[in-house]
Amino acid sequence: MKTTFSLFFLALFLVACGPSGTEVESSDAVAADESAPVTATFTVDTSASEVMWEGTKKIGGGHEGAIPIQSGTLKTNGDELVGGQFTLDITRLENRDLDGEGKGKLEGHLKSGDFFDVENHPTAMFEITGVSPVDDMDEYNHEITGNLTLKGTSRSITIPAKISMEGDRITATTPDFVIDRTEWGMEYGSGSIAGIAQDNIINDEVGLNLSLIAKK
Repeated sequence: MKTTFSLFFLALFLVACGPSGTEVESSDAVAADESAPVTATFTVDTSASEVMWEGTKKIGGGHEGAIPIQSGTLKTNGDELVGGQFTLDITRLENRDLDGEGKGKLEGHLKSGDFFDVENHPTAMFEITGVSPVDDMDEYNHEITGNLTLKGTSRSITIPAKISMEGDRITATTPDFVIDRTEWGMEYGSGSIAGIAQDNIINDEVGLNLSLIAKK
């Protein structure tokens, strides 16, 4: 009986397992506020910045990796971030938990038309449309709203971020957050598609984590 209960709870855990982080909802893209004064522009240090990703299956298993940042700028008014954008190089998307043939196959599949479709959409972009300070939060001190463009689709999201400015340097990091990939047209393996076996379903939710450094 004890073994039966142990197997039941293990199965329940595997079914419920998904990427960790705050769920972030998306909405229609909005135009950036161009009226805010800009006193300085910082250039993103692409060698020290990246986006981490995590994808999971509905029943057990998952993978994680990184997407390099190709270019970007951050704009400030005094000591406040007011705008900017950065571009991700999807052609250099990397898996970091597999080796050899398995790593190559997964990276190739993620770059295919089933997911990012790098042949037609080699880059992704995040354009800041608004920044709001937040008080009394341990993991972040701002909420950043912006248009995230993936696979040619732009959607507005608001993400938590810890922003610090020291001299000629800006550091922006996020706690883990989660988006629904199907809202950007990535429906491969989604549980919403009829006829897919449970153990082949890939969670719609994708975990992301941003680390960004910019300098004058």
